[in-house]
Amino acid sequence: MTHGRRPGLRPLAMRLHRWVALALGAWFALLGLTGAVLVWHAEIDRALNPAWFAPLPACGAPSSAPIAMSLALFQPRAQGATAQQVVAPTTPGAAYMVTTKPGDDGLRRQHFVDPACGRHLGVRTWGALRLDRAHIVPAFYEFHRALLSKEAGHVAVGFAGLALLFVAVSGAFAAWPRQQTRDAWRRTLTLKRNASRTRRHYDLHRATGMWLLAFLLLMALTGTYLCFPKQARALVAVALPTSPAEMRKAAPAPVAPLQADQLARRAQALWDGARWTRVQVAGGQDGAFDLRLMQREELRADTGDTRVRLDRDGRVVDVRDPLRGPAGDRLLSWLFPLHSGEALGPVGRLAWTVFGLAPLLLFATGLWLWLRTTRSRSQGRMASGTMSVS
Repeated sequence: MTHGRRPGLRPLAMRLHRWVALALGAWFALLGLTGAVLVWHAEIDRALNPAWFAPLPACGAPSSAPIAMSLALFQPRAQGATAQQVVAPTTPGAAYMVTTKPGDDGLRRQHFVDPACGRHLGVRTWGALRLDRAHIVPAFYEFHRALLSKEAGHVAVGFAGLALLFVAVSGAFAAWPRQQTRDAWRRTLTLKRNASRTRRHYDLHRATGMWLLAFLLLMALTGTYLCFPKQARALVAVALPTSPAEMRKAAPAPVAPLQADQLARRAQALWDGARWTRVQVAGGQDGAFDLRLMQREELRADTGDTRVRLDRDGRVVDVRDPLRGPAGDRLLSWLFPLHSGEALGPVGRLAWTVFGLAPLLLFATGLWLWLRTTRSRSQGRMASGTMSVS
């Protein structure tokens, strides 16, 4: 009686792994490279655009109503656009940001304002294919997130995540030692000394994939979640208690922008030490006022993942608390910080930057091996044909 995998599965796994990786490997490499850069997107954006993201010169006491003041500074430069969010600075003393609803071109504008000094500091188009200092980080971000192709590109990236998951699993299956011995694992995870060039490429490809298998699986799974959050939430809800994807509706009523600062302070008071990071100022049809806040213990270092919906009178309609909510919510709140490296601190982010080069290395070595094999087979067929003619 034999044990282990059926003989036909390993060759099939290798063929599927090879052709999917050859077809999509360049895309995987670009996603890895842009992701390696975006681990530091906030620092890069701050270095390139200090007038927006670094602390501004003080000119009196901070505004007591920064949301209302930000909207007032935005309005003369709106050019017909509608404000959707006000975003608080992640660096204390830096500019506030007013983002607009998508325009006719499907792109949002980000207006940077200084409520304390009453200044409009500039505007940029998020997702535009421009490589000047104001737009290069958003361009990288939107390429990584959606191939600069809005929702259709976002869905395509989600399917790329599923394809990467398949390539990682099939590659591990094909490379897994048949015999579970120390020598077999040593050969799988190391490079053979004094080997031929082809063997060195093969060993490097196999060892890199196996050593970084956990990272590749994590990136594939978390990236797919970010593209298909509703479907992923429904899947998690099968195993763990999870809040509904949509928050409860408030009583119908318009939101008055001048009330926004009072409502933000009321939301902050729900948690000790919490601060608001984003407010939805374009009131929905149900009159809800949505905020995102960051609590002290949260993993997301820029925006937090605490969400509150208030009605116009400041009553709490619904809450999403990543620290005290259902187990499914707490699990899902980890996925973005793990994908971005935030959850692991500076050392983890540095590791993510290095590991982000892995798809390029795997694609380059895999492509070289395939070209080498194809050329050898072609030369073999030519030699056989010559011998037949002779």
